[in-house]
Amino acid sequence: MKSSIATTALLVAFGAASGAAAQDTLPISGKTCDQLLEQYAGLPFTDILPLEAGPVTVDGSEEEIVVGFSQTGFNHPWRISMLEAAQAEACRHPNVSMIVLDGNVDVAKQNNDVRDLLARGVDAVLLSPVESAALIPASRAVMDQGIPLIVMDRDVPTDKTLFIGQSNVTMGEKVAQKMADDLDGSGNIVVITGLQGSSPAVDRDQGMKNVLENYPDIEVLAVGDGEWIREPAVPIMEDFLTAYEDIDAVFSHAEESSWGAQLAIARANRCEDGILHYTFDGSNAGFKSVRDGTFRADGNYTPFIGDIGMRAALYTLTGREIPGAEAYSQPGQQLALPDSPTVVAENAEEWIGRGWGDFEPPLDPCK
Repeated sequence: MKSSIATTALLVAFGAASGAAAQDTLPISGKTCDQLLEQYAGLPFTDILPLEAGPVTVDGSEEEIVVGFSQTGFNHPWRISMLEAAQAEACRHPNVSMIVLDGNVDVAKQNNDVRDLLARGVDAVLLSPVESAALIPASRAVMDQGIPLIVMDRDVPTDKTLFIGQSNVTMGEKVAQKMADDLDGSGNIVVITGLQGSSPAVDRDQGMKNVLENYPDIEVLAVGDGEWIREPAVPIMEDFLTAYEDIDAVFSHAEESSWGAQLAIARANRCEDGILHYTFDGSNAGFKSVRDGTFRADGNYTPFIGDIGMRAALYTLTGREIPGAEAYSQPGQQLALPDSPTVVAENAEEWIGRGWGDFEPPLDPCK
């Protein structure tokens, strides 16, 4: 817990929310605590690890608690939404502040960022890694210092205080099952993954494979790394369309990839092929694309877990047990979050407004 003038100056210089007034604009999100607290009421998991608003007491003291957050990158609104949830929780506690660092989707930079947080003397680290194995050195550095390490969304295969996330395997299975049902168990598909080597990409792929084992007449023609964003997906899909005359569906690990694939389909004058899209991410824009028929299914993967990560860090610092935490296949403990329903045409209207993001989907170039 930090209290010196020098430390406080350091926090302000690097954009922490230390002592943030209700109208102060917080880093990256650009939102005030008033705005974030309005959002807090709508977050989906505030009943998990509940914590009353007000100062957080550690060993009888209400000194400032500084939590570092190392994010994969802020090049995607999903990542900013995760941060907003964490900032909203911090805003509920006047002696809790954050140092937020942007990994720029670079494993070397993110490893250095985590060590930077340690050098600044944070009391806990929230980490959402670029790649799982690549962040082992940084994770070990945190644990070696004996401070809480809360890993979110993407896991690291080394010791940590707690990993928090929804199951990408079961989510992948549900989306793949919808695809198999729509194809009547037979067809040709292509796959655009998330960043290869990241745990969500590995797990969503495994979920798809688990289902396709039961459908030998569904053939995976090709796989490309879409890196979670739209730009790489366009040339990947263009290559697929050049190589294969008969494609029935695209199984993409991210909505951005699906929108990119649909653009490539239009550019190739293949709209009449009726290629179906199955995707993930859970944005309001994605749900609108389901409603409008561009997507057939959207795996409802929420970014609103940053508040749980913050509460887990505060639970640990205050010596409280974490209900629901249990041993799992990786070192450390896991807090498995419940799956959200896969969004399909029948429930899309119900879910619009409950996802993340306030942007509109791109116009469907095939309509």
